[in-house]
Amino acid sequence: MSQRASPLSRKSEERKADMQGIEKDDAEMSFRRGYQQGVIEVFYALERSLDPATRDVLQAWIEKDIYVWRIKAMLGYPPVWRLKMLAGPRSAGAAL
Repeated sequence: MSQRASPLSRKSEERKADMQGIEKDDAEMSFRRGYQQGVIEVFYALERSLDPATRDVLQAWIEKDIYVWRIKAMLGYPPVWRLKMLAGPRSAGAAL
């Protein structure tokens, strides 16, 4: 009796081979993908309750800053300068 892989496991192996080289799959990149997905889910949950200007800033932050942070792995933390714009002017010692 020959042992052949089941169709399901074969598809899984083929999919894995197709995905190799597209993106690093280490703990850091996994964290970044999860962070981006979490931010998107929170945005969708809050989207209707945000004023248009805030919605636009958050959408730009997700689409431009978080996406680039995830793909290029430039910084050890996500960029937040767009979010700081939402806070408006603050005193010099106040934290975001």
